[in-house]
Amino acid sequence: IDVCVNSVNSGLLDIICSVIKKLLPKNNGNGNTEEINNTNQVFGSRTLIGIITFDSTIHFYNLNANLKQTQMMVVPDLSDIFIPLPEDILVNVHESQNSLDMLLENLPIMWRNNKITDCCAGNAIKAAFMVLKKIGGKILLFLSTPPNIGDMTVSHTRESKPVSKTKYKNIYGSNNVNSGNNVVDVKLREMEMLNPLHNAYANLAQMITQYQVAVDLFACPAQQQLDLATIYPLIKNSGGSLYYYPQFNVHQYSEKLKEELLFALTA
Repeated sequence: IDVCVNSVNSGLLDIICSVIKKLLPKNNGNGNTEEINNTNQVFGSRTLIGIITFDSTIHFYNLNANLKQTQMMVVPDLSDIFIPLPEDILVNVHESQNSLDMLLENLPIMWRNNKITDCCAGNAIKAAFMVLKKIGGKILLFLSTPPNIGDMTVSHTRESKPVSKTKYKNIYGSNNVNSGNNVVDVKLREMEMLNPLHNAYANLAQMITQYQVAVDLFACPAQQQLDLATIYPLIKNSGGSLYYYPQFNVHQYSEKLKEELLFALTA
């Protein structure tokens, strides 16, 4: 879950935590929708769940059922990611539902004053894969900020691939000078934007599918674009789904996000 300033200020974090919290077995029957009332169909007796948040660092949460309060563990070194206490990060949803309920209640409060704008989503995806690698499963990625640090970064101001790799340069820039053969058709240059900036996400998809891991992306950019052309191959090639909310705000998209998150968890 993205906890950068955009995610917090737009209300995205609050909606995510609220919906998942209602799906917990202990809250069965408290919801107002048929999907929420069918909680037992969402989380079977062997369902495992884990929660990772990220901004400029990656945050794991100890969900051991014996703890009175969940513990947050921060991995600041993006070049050397490790999984602290792996047996307590991915837990049985029924056995640890009290810990999960407490964490989901507190997450919006914990990150309410977060002002960090940097996003290491690429490393967070790899960390989630490390957790699921032995058993397989699905990663739900909630993203409001383009990954700009760590691995697999993208650029919200991307114009084209490096000049050495393409003839299209500076798609929307002011130096679009009409000078003979240098005139490039705008439509052709816009088509270039539909191509990935690099193949890191496609390569990751090839690796994680070998371990039966898929990725669903909830793309909720509040201000900056996410460069979905680069990120989408991870979703497509892993067998996941893309849910897109352009210029996300809680008033416009709250119901849509709730319904699609319920669908992603119950389908």
